[in-house]
Amino acid sequence: MMLDKEQPIIDYVKRSDMEQKRLFDLGLSKCDGIYIISGHQRGKAIDIYFLSEDLLSLVNPKRGHEYWHKYWEEKGGKPMIEWDPGHFEG
Repeated sequence: MMLDKEQPIIDYVKRSDMEQKRLFDLGLSKCDGIYIISGHQRGKAIDIYFLSEDLLSLVNPKRGHEYWHKYWEEKGGKPMIEWDPGHFEG
């Protein structure tokens, strides 16, 4: 799929409580999955990353994360989390 010559891929959509706790323990999330619930646990969040033109590595989107989050918000999504720009929540 290509949008404005970007090549987004979807990663984490639904997470178990155990997986969320594991990511929290690794310092990769601010949600512990028990007291602070992630949108991923409820299936209301996705992580979107962007591929390089050769499809071999992850890159920052050409238009920037802010551009895609503004588009997301216009469609009803929540604003960008500054420390986690690849996170898109409904």
